Amino acid sequence: MTQTRRLHICLPSIRGTNRAARSNSLKDPLPRVEERTVPKGGWRPTIVALALAAVAGGCGESLASYPNPVILFSPIASTSVYLMSLDGQQLHEWKTDDPPGYSVYLLPNGNLLRANSLADRPLSALQGSNGGRVEMLDWDGKVIWRFDYATTAGQQHHDVYWMPTNGHVLMVAWETRAVAEALAAGRLAETIPSDGVLWVDKVVEVDPATSQVVWEWRIWDHLIPPGSAPSDHPGLIDPNYVSPGAYSVDWTHANAVAYNAALDQVMLSVRNFSEFWVIDHSTTIPEAAGHTGGRLGHGGDIVYRWGNPRAYGRPDLPQQLYGQHNPNWIPSGLSGAGHILVFNNGDANARPYSTVVELETPMGGDGSYPYDPAAGYGPSAPVWQYSPPTTFFASIISGAQRLASGNTLVTDGPAGRFFEVTPDGQTAWSYVVTDTAGGQGYLVFRAVRYEPGYAGLAGRVLTPSGLLKVPAVPPQARATTKLY
Repeated sequence: MTQTRRLHICLPSIRGTNRAARSNSLKDPLPRVEERTVPKGGWRPTIVALALAAVAGGCGESLASYPNPVILFSPIASTSVYLMSLDGQQLHEWKTDDPPGYSVYLLPNGNLLRANSLADRPLSALQGSNGGRVEMLDWDGKVIWRFDYATTAGQQHHDVYWMPTNGHVLMVAWETRAVAEALAAGRLAETIPSDGVLWVDKVVEVDPATSQVVWEWRIWDHLIPPGSAPSDHPGLIDPNYVSPGAYSVDWTHANAVAYNAALDQVMLSVRNFSEFWVIDHSTTIPEAAGHTGGRLGHGGDIVYRWGNPRAYGRPDLPQQLYGQHNPNWIPSGLSGAGHILVFNNGDANARPYSTVVELETPMGGDGSYPYDPAAGYGPSAPVWQYSPPTTFFASIISGAQRLASGNTLVTDGPAGRFFEVTPDGQTAWSYVVTDTAGGQGYLVFRAVRYEPGYAGLAGRVLTPSGLLKVPAVPPQARATTKLY
């Protein structure tokens, strides 16, 4: 049968596509790894040359490349990054000096972008603390760019994102605030942790060509005025909102950042608030620190938030997200394009199971989002949801990625398990990270899949070298859900 190749321009679109397209989606034949459900009608062997901008950072030319999908991941307990075929064969390994901190991506030019956890990073006492360095490696593992961001004024953690429009890198980072600053900002004394300091999140944009910070957005610049009601300021952040059981220095615990080039907007996942925020990136640095300016006219104020209305003073509205990870705009050319896909982890006490949700955000033609004083930020419910049995509970890390087939790749981070689900929730493919001694349970922050024809693999000869087995690490020395 003749194989066809198509190049999709994959900047995230502003509007969603018809979800009915999923029923006629293209599907590549997948080798069995653990379990596989073949949809009625079988598979159609078509190669789709697709670069996923929402996870890979951009598009490239349609060049000769590896003919099958591949999976990229980096176990938290390892210093290696792996590229794997769907039948579990190791295709490539990047050996590095440090464990991940945490995300890793294969860029359209074939370089690897990863965050590192430095052993001597200053903010490293808590669960989930990591990072401090971001670097790019070539195919052979040579460091071609390195940026250390590891002081109390700014420490990278969790996630980075390559911007296809200019080649810059967005980073999630902490900065510290002293007790006096917190009290002056309206924080109640009884909510200040005993450590006497708060770690507060921000987003920085770095130009690898100069290693300079060229844009910055900080939570601390967008707090509600002391003494005011959070519900009167939905675009601002309540310094006294504290997630139940989270009276720690890591106040907000952002865990992911994404960029939509079509809208020029940044999305930040704020785990301890159980919501994600959208910020106008068209601002200058001074505008991003204020409340006016930028394309939408609100400076760096939050232009959209979703997941937990209680965080902006609306406990009368239902909470939808619980400790979520990896919100991302679905790229154009894919089912649900322009929608937002989120891994909804759940909460051990309030909702002890995980789901994946897809949202069609209400949005004006100018990229703004309406706010209803009665109903808060819409939508009231997802347009699609993967709801497996309630026994599925990935309490930390994890992620979700829409595929060219219309299926969704899910990362169960605590189990080190990656699986693909169809729109009707059937499992089409599954893999569990396994070590050389047969052990499992290796935490993985997030796996990323790249489709055939991806520019970052153009011209690469990927030869399977046997089933991928990570070096065994004693359980007591590994990251766990209690210590990661």
